[in-house]
Amino acid sequence: MAIKNASDLLVYKKTSPARAQVTRIKVKSSTPLKDFTSGENVRLSNITDASGDITDDQIISGISNTGNSILTITTGMLNSSYGYTNVSSVGTDGVWKYVDVTNGADGPVPTLEFLDGTAEFKAGAVEIVVITSGQSLVYQPIAYSTSASIGVSKDLRDITTKDSQGWQENAKGLGSFELSTDALWDVNNAVGVESATEDLIVGDSVDVKFSDRVRNLIDTEEVYGSSEWILPNTQNITKHLEDPFSQFTAAELAISTNTGYSAYIYKAPIQLVEGKKVTWSLYLKAFSATANSSNLRIRSVTSSAGNDINSSIKIISGSGTVTSIDSAIKKITGLSTSSWTRVQVSSDSVISGADLEGVQFYLYPGALYTNQTTADKIITASWQVETGTDSSDYQNPTEVDCYQGKAFVNSVSVDAGVEDNATYSASFTGTSEIFLNGLGHELLGDNYFDGVETTSGLNKSLVPNWIFFNLNSNALSYFPSAARFKWSSNANTYLISHTGSANLDVMVVGKEYELTYTISAYVSGELTFNSAIDNPTIPLTVGSHTIRFTSDQTYLNIVKSGASGELTMSYISLKEVFS
Repeated sequence: MAIKNASDLLVYKKTSPARAQVTRIKVKSSTPLKDFTSGENVRLSNITDASGDITDDQIISGISNTGNSILTITTGMLNSSYGYTNVSSVGTDGVWKYVDVTNGADGPVPTLEFLDGTAEFKAGAVEIVVITSGQSLVYQPIAYSTSASIGVSKDLRDITTKDSQGWQENAKGLGSFELSTDALWDVNNAVGVESATEDLIVGDSVDVKFSDRVRNLIDTEEVYGSSEWILPNTQNITKHLEDPFSQFTAAELAISTNTGYSAYIYKAPIQLVEGKKVTWSLYLKAFSATANSSNLRIRSVTSSAGNDINSSIKIISGSGTVTSIDSAIKKITGLSTSSWTRVQVSSDSVISGADLEGVQFYLYPGALYTNQTTADKIITASWQVETGTDSSDYQNPTEVDCYQGKAFVNSVSVDAGVEDNATYSASFTGTSEIFLNGLGHELLGDNYFDGVETTSGLNKSLVPNWIFFNLNSNALSYFPSAARFKWSSNANTYLISHTGSANLDVMVVGKEYELTYTISAYVSGELTFNSAIDNPTIPLTVGSHTIRFTSDQTYLNIVKSGASGELTMSYISLKEVFS
């Protein structure tokens, strides 16, 4: 790239919207199974649910020996159990029956795969084709700024009257913001200057973001939580462990059955890394004195294949020894059980190839990635993927300060430059509210639970914001000044956003939100967050916690888990995530 002396300010454009993968499943219409008898089954693997978790070897039973039967039962199972939707009903294409299905989650996912069960497919009787590859939302850097500015203003309304004693009185009026930038534009970039001009001519609003430079291409601080994280069915994951920064974003990965080649994977979209060298860094810790090793690997992937990328490994900080298994697969041994080791793996050349969809980063628990046992475990946290040949300090992607909003392009100008650069100037005027750090307004009332408590039977309320439902006398949760969860003998108690007469709807199903809360006292017990997909268990150590989630309910719903418990939540906040 010919750009020289640019600052850390970048201009980003939303170049690729998030989308779910669409897959066409084709099965021969007539007798696709060999020597089939009633009661036999087939298997389906690489099923990705709405949270990005992968299931293999799902039994498809109750089928008959026709393409229509196999597709109907398969899609029914995918829809009801894994969040898929049918794009079309079962159709006919010559000798084939087919159906198109869409994944429940946006982002890149592995391709579905039919396998023989007690029944065996005839050769060539089934085909699975990716029609539209899954893709994450991509903000791509398109210009390297030499200057950038943002201004936010609020108009005043004159409310002067005869009673104003000769002084002008004002009230708050309309707010607005403007953003401008001067930049060096790489004319060889995949997103050319014409895209900004097109935005100006078409007149559609665009997403603009004014922020520090985003170095970490991974968008979650947890090492899980989006469809880019791929957990094989031969591993178990324990979430919400303490990380190197005293947060609870780490995870333990454990081999669940004796196997080989079982890797935990993160997939980065190709738009972010193509034509560049990449460096992957992560924190690792041993589970025990004997479970203290892992293998690491980087691969580029298409919709149907993967290729190893030659790489180099080094320890940034902490204990351990690194070696190379071969040019692509690396090993670290001798990790500590008490302190973290940060290690980096860097590609030896730029990422390139035909029809690439992404770059995947593989972490294999255990010393032998080809022969793993249930004793193989590893603890990991704070992954970072960045372009370049060396890692920088870890950047928490949820702590990059930014302002974001919708805006119209006012003007675009480009001056011819030298080498491969042009000087670009643009200005934008906001057409809606501007949000700090990509987060919307506070959605909850009485964030400190300090309203007046009322009682109805066993239930406790802070009208019009909260209610504790206590379903029998062993459920003793109550307010005020905090939400105090208390239960025994497996009694059910749960905290809900509530008006006093009905659930208080504060969310839209399918949107992303950020929940922040403070645990001020903890004795025992667990809580599940039933407003989020898959009802995750939330961290409850004393202190402040922040989690991001996709909603599957319209109201906030936190439910007890386990036979007994006692803990105090003194603060809670909920905001929609816009970036």
